[in-house]
Amino acid sequence: MSLAVLAGCAPAPAPAAQRPYGHVFVIVEENVELDAVLDNPKLPTIGDLAKRYGLATQYFGLTHPSEGNYVGLVGGDSYGIRDDDSYTQHMVNQPSLVDQLETAGLTWRGYFQSLPGAGYAGECYPTLGPCLYASKHNGFLNFGRVQRSPDEQRKLVPDTALAADLATGQVPNLAFIVPDQCHDLHGLESTCSGDQLAQQTDDYLRSTIDTIMHASVWSSSRSAIVITADEGESDLGCCGATPGGGRVATIVIRSDQTQPLQDATPYNHISLVASIQTVFGLGCRVNGVPVGRTCETTSAGSQPMRALFGLNE
Repeated sequence: MSLAVLAGCAPAPAPAAQRPYGHVFVIVEENVELDAVLDNPKLPTIGDLAKRYGLATQYFGLTHPSEGNYVGLVGGDSYGIRDDDSYTQHMVNQPSLVDQLETAGLTWRGYFQSLPGAGYAGECYPTLGPCLYASKHNGFLNFGRVQRSPDEQRKLVPDTALAADLATGQVPNLAFIVPDQCHDLHGLESTCSGDQLAQQTDDYLRSTIDTIMHASVWSSSRSAIVITADEGESDLGCCGATPGGGRVATIVIRSDQTQPLQDATPYNHISLVASIQTVFGLGCRVNGVPVGRTCETTSAGSQPMRALFGLNE
């Protein structure tokens, strides 16, 4: 069944007044376990945010290596991807958050550091020398709806567009922010590693969050910033994933948050997609077709993070 048919026959989305949130910003770091970032003096921003806002203490990546996790963050399932081969080799002809948001009349954009221009479809940039932007960290490109459409690909933009969008108020409902490999704790041999990598990652995270929280949209609509990591370095997992992608730090910052919160419920990237569906009133299907595994609400790991998003208040 084509995605055009799926989108055209989808049930009516929830009215705007029934959507708990106006904006969600997702920032994805790389390859680090929860215990390695909490109370780490070289990563003070992450540690401070974890103490001040909401922290999921049992949140796990889906798999190893990166690509399957980024696909899961967009489509609610890793779809069995177990390598970082070209996204053209791993095209997923299934609905994702893209289909749901657009069917509901909502907007999305992917902001990628070191992306050379909107709609860039290469696998690496710069193409010669250290690969700062890597398509393995861009799960949108794996989905057929995006891969086959230049119009959709133009919604994948350099991260420098984020500040401009915030300044004008033209901010998408879902903003997916991915630092490059020298600012996300991934690192590149002989280019960025060790203390330099930690410093650059922490500075980028602090600057990005400050920019979002000082924008008018942060105070004028209910919004959240989610910081997570694609995977850790262990095979720890939950919710049927054995091996899993490691236990990673996932922090939820709400614009209306008044006190810190820790949630020890088992979660993974499917839970985050389910949370985004819930806060935008999207449901878990497009024309009756489930988005990944997000309809498995009785399963641990597929449930939305209701407490961290303040949905139980």
